[in-house]
Order: sequence, then C-alpha cells, then structure tokens
Amino acid sequence: MNLPQKREFTVTTPGGQCRIIDATIPERTDPAQREATIGRLAEKLKAQNAVLVSHYYVDGELQDLAEASGGIVADSLEMARFGAKHPAETIIVAGVRFMGETAKILSPEKNVRMVEMGSECSLDLSCPEDEFAEFIASHPEREVVVYANTSAAVKAMADWVVTS
Repeated sequence: MNLPQKREFTVTTPGGQCRIIDATIPERTDPAQREATIGRLAEKLKAQNAVLVSHYYVDGELQDLAEASGGIVADSLEMARFGAKHPAETIIVAGVRFMGETAKILSPEKNVRMVEMGSECSLDLSCPEDEFAEFIASHPEREVVVYANTSAAVKAMADWVVTS
C-alpha cells in the first residue's frame, strides 16, 4: 500500500506566515494528476511573487516544480545568480543551508526562504566557524581560500572564495 507523502512548506513573509505548497502527492501519482498538482503549485508560487530554485540533488518533484513555475534546477552558485536576476520578491531555495545563505548574499533586498532549514552539507560542516577563525588568527601572514560550499560566516572571513 502506498501511503501519501505530505509535501508542504510554510514561508514567513513580512505580512505573516503563508502556506506556499499544500498538497498531498502519492508515491505513484497518475501522470495527469501529477502534472495538475505541479501546475496548481506553480500558480501558487507565482501568486506569492516567489520563485523556487532547486539543486540537482533534491527530489525530482521539487525540480519539476521549480521548472514549471519559472524557476531553475542548477548548481548552488547558478541558483543564487538566477534568484538575483529573477524579478520575484521571494526566493525559495530547495537545497542545503549554505545555498540559501549564498542566495541571500547575492540578493540582500529579497526574502530568501528554505524548503528545509535543517538541510546541511558535509563540506560546510567540516569547516566550523570557530575553528576557522582560530586558524586564521594563527596564520595572519597567509591569504585564505575557501570553497563555495561553506557557510556565509566562513566566506566572510576568507580572502578568496572559489568554486569548481
């Protein structure tokens, strides 16, 4: 028996909380029903002046919703760049925490929300802010390079941020 999975998230905006997605999508949805659901959700995103940007690694249904609603499926940097150029007031990030932070760095005037705030990246977690600060303090003569898959706090302490 296939039990339905609840797919929803609530976004807090300056005007309060609003539910962007409120749908139950069964594990094995009829293709026509799936397309209709994605269409309804895409319209809700547009009505809220929001765009969904999705990483390659997230659930395929979220990727499909991003594309159907005028968003993008991309790597973390391209997600943030796309959100910065898109006219929507709210960027909803389907990815890990540092991706949301990067989107906010490139779009400080926009509301940036995460589909799942608890999503983390092992590369980011391997460079804790406090340990990185100690490293920098113990090597003041060096320029420090960090990978883009780090927190905003770590990026702010680095001399250079690079990506692959």
